[in-house]
Amino acid sequence: MPRTDTLRSTLPLVLFAILAGSAAWACFGDRGLLANRDLEVELATRTAQLDERRRTIDHLKREIDAMRADPAVQERWVRQELGYVRPGELLYLFPGDRAADFTPLTGQAGPAESP
Repeated sequence: MPRTDTLRSTLPLVLFAILAGSAAWACFGDRGLLANRDLEVELATRTAQLDERRRTIDHLKREIDAMRADPAVQERWVRQELGYVRPGELLYLFPGDRAADFTPLTGQAGPAESP
């Protein structure tokens, strides 16, 4: 068999191997289709997280603006977070309330204290 016939019979196999390798690299390489799909999923996840954080920031900005401008909001926050009451009001604590946040006053005679 002449040498040219051998070359002609192996050339399609070599071209097929190169084509198969290129296709595999396009799918499984570090910049291939699968890696690109993973990056798209990560981008969608991070975009959703960013949108959620932007909504949180907007909500907190609205709360801050309300705290600065609205005395009713300020009073509600002071009462809830700090446990303040107006003079003459009584504060009742029930089981399950945040009793650890409230410390009893000492040295003052009140209706709860007995001699």
